Amino acid sequence: MKLICVRLLVNNFAASIKFWRDIVGLSLTYSDETMGYAYFEIDGTGLELFKREEFINSIGAVSTTQTLGELQTVLNFHVEDVDATYAELLKHGAKAISRPQDRPAWQARTAHFSDPDGHILEIYSPLNKNEVPTA
Repeated sequence: MKLICVRLLVNNFAASIKFWRDIVGLSLTYSDETMGYAYFEIDGTGLELFKREEFINSIGAVSTTQTLGELQTVLNFHVEDVDATYAELLKHGAKAISRPQDRPAWQARTAHFSDPDGHILEIYSPLNKNEVPTA
């Protein structure tokens, strides 16, 4: 697994964009206000912003011991095979939040886990170009 980015789950998307772009001075690489998602690249690593409610709804997360407002961070790891890595992590006792699933809007196949403190671990691999809708 390779750590690709850290995703911050935010309540106020516009204020978060302003903070990271205008105050911290990071270069905004991509933003989709409708989805509530933004990506900043920093020396080959990413910082993502994602509206908390949109992210939780999109992955269909099972309930955890935390409230949705307490979920703050997602560590995003690139893996070669999401399904195989998912099975391996389950075998070792990881707590699944969402099963492997193609997410065309994200251009990725993902699965999600929770660490003992409720931080979210996302494993992903890019979808092949022919698996991504063009319209």
